[in-house]
Amino acid sequence: MTTTAIHQCDCGRRMSQYARECRKCATERSARLHAEVSAIVASGHCPQCGSGLRHNLSIAGWWQCEQYGADSHRARPDEPQCSWQGFTE
Repeated sequence: MTTTAIHQCDCGRRMSQYARECRKCATERSARLHAEVSAIVASGHCPQCGSGLRHNLSIAGWWQCEQYGADSHRARPDEPQCSWQGFTE
């Protein structure tokens, strides 16, 4: 006879064997993160360095600091690089 362990999320709900949280908690966390990034995008300024934001059109909802990336892709190559990026969708 084999027994299988029941994996539970911190909230007490069952979850997949390889998951870190249940589906409900993952959906809520994702919605919270998207709302935070949407508020940052609405402000128009990077939370790390204060530069403007750039919408990266290669993936829906992807926003980056305009100082993100190589020198040739940044708004002001002489200023330091910033690594902020986030998703609104």
